[in-house]
This record gives sequence, C-alpha cells and structure tokens, in this order.
Amino acid sequence: MAVNGNLNRWARNFPASLVPQIIQLVLDSWNNFKTSQTHEVPITQEFFVILDRNHEFLKLPFLIDLEIILPNSDGMKQLGRLDLRFIQGFRRKVYFSIECKRLRINLPKGFNALSKEYVIEGMYRYFNGQYAQELDKGGMLGYVMDGNCNEAIKDVQKAIEKQRLDLYMQDNETLKDSTCIISRQVKETLHKYGPNEKFTIYHLFLPMNVTLNTN
Repeated sequence: MAVNGNLNRWARNFPASLVPQIIQLVLDSWNNFKTSQTHEVPITQEFFVILDRNHEFLKLPFLIDLEIILPNSDGMKQLGRLDLRFIQGFRRKVYFSIECKRLRINLPKGFNALSKEYVIEGMYRYFNGQYAQELDKGGMLGYVMDGNCNEAIKDVQKAIEKQRLDLYMQDNETLKDSTCIISRQVKETLHKYGPNEKFTIYHLFLPMNVTLNTN
C-alpha cells in the first residue's frame, strides 16, 4: 500500500491517491470481521476497532476517527455527524468521510431494501451542507444484512436513478464500477456539486456476517 509522491498536508482536498488505500483497508478488515450486532451504530463501533488496528499495523498515512460531530461556524449548532472520518494533513476540515447504512433487512413489518433511506439519509447529506462542505469526495458504506450484495447494488442503483436531480447528477449518470479499485463490491457516482462541480461518492457494499450472541 505504498503512496506515490509527496502528500500536501495543507491541501484543500483529501488526496485522491489515498482513497484506494482506504477502500482496500475497509475490504480487507471486513473479511476478518464478525459481529452479533444488527444496528448501524454498534456495527460501526465494533468495525472501527478492527479498522484502526489494521491501520496502525500497516502504518498507513492517515488517521481514522469515529462518530465525529461537525459544528457550524460559531459552534452553536451541529451540522452533522460523520460515522467514519479519515484525515491526512493538518486541516480538520479536509477529510474523507464514510457514512454507514444498513441495506436489505427483515423488519417487523417485513423485508425492506432500505435503498431509499441509503440515498435520502446518506447520500443527500453530502449535498446539503452536513458532511463535506467545500470538499470533492466522500464515501458510503452499505451493510448488506442478508448478504446479497448483487441485489443491494441493484436496489441502490434504482433508488439513485429516481433521485438524480436532487443528487446533482446528469441524466446519463448512475451507479458505476469504481475507477480507483477493481472490486464488485465497490461502485462510484459522479455529481455536479462542490467547488469544481465535480463530487465523487465511493460506495462500498459489505455482506454482513452476523454471529449469534450466546451471552
């Protein structure tokens, strides 16, 4: 996981060269992760421990934070809360964040793909001032509760295509294969948003491996 070139620690955007390393760290860490949790927050809390441990072992050139509150300019209001934040340099406002959501879950009222919630309660927040002001990239992580990542990707793609306008996407844009890493579990969407009207969201779909809690 070597980094090519020098990293500017005062850069205005998170280095694109580190995104593949973050994604690979997430994928590799997930392969060894098991949990008895079934809700987003405790899943992410337990997964963060594995991520941070592997990050330190590999000596990767960024820091990982869990559940970071973003205040407004005077600190009186909360703009949003980042599930996972990756920082490389000296500027706290320059980061790569990942928002975590559950997908394809059996609820008391029946099965729900939760793809609409993934878009409205996840992706939207990159465009309403909550998650990534003045930045050009971010991430979404889908915990696929029934393990069927292929169907989860189809569900999310359909939900995205129904909301293109609100997601600042052109008519021909959709959920596509990633350009930074080869994996069926990683996709991208491109949005006309931000300082240069180009914002990329990297989508990771991870199959849940839930263990029974025998305590």
